[in-house]
Amino acid sequence: MNFAIIPVKNLDVTKSRLSPLLSSSERGCFVLKMLEDVLTAIKSTPQIHQTVVVGVDSETVQVAKSFGAVSLAEVALGLNEAILEAIKWCIQRGAESVLILPADIPLVTSTDLNGIISLGEENAVVISPSRDGEGTNALLLKPSNCIKPFYGPGSFQRHINEASMRKIRFCTFESPRIGLDVDTVKDLIAFVMLKAEETSAYKFLKRAGVLERLRGVCGF
Repeated sequence: MNFAIIPVKNLDVTKSRLSPLLSSSERGCFVLKMLEDVLTAIKSTPQIHQTVVVGVDSETVQVAKSFGAVSLAEVALGLNEAILEAIKWCIQRGAESVLILPADIPLVTSTDLNGIISLGEENAVVISPSRDGEGTNALLLKPSNCIKPFYGPGSFQRHINEASMRKIRFCTFESPRIGLDVDTVKDLIAFVMLKAEETSAYKFLKRAGVLERLRGVCGF
């Protein structure tokens, strides 16, 4: 069985680099809407049998529940440790592979997820890089504990190095939709320009007046 894991940061402190345009509460709502988009893509991917959302906020738990996902509280210290705990939970319930996705890639589609899973039909590590080629925006592990997660600066290369060291086959899945994680105002502009109108995240930005602010500040 294929499981998906989505870690979600504390909503009170998330996306600080968007503070020039979004208030703290707006940033939290924006993350929840991006999470909805990621969960929508997963729900349209029958090959994923169970989704686990790792987060502590009640709003995050509620969104997870509304999509039929399991919610796990982040009890470990640090992102990698929290993901390891989630992987263990998945393995205990029969997960043959885990697909780790961030909550801030609202353009991801079921086509992307199907492509990643197809590359991992045999034992492998499948990595989808961030737009700058430095980060890891999707990570499929089959078997589920074949390598440890190394999220943080330079995680893309660190995951490749770990797979090589353990002699696990690895491959890369390139996708501009997965590659765009929205962290900065520059990312936000790129997101808006990429025909994102159908996403929950875009609709929130429009409804909250953020698009008008963005046009006023950046003049696009």
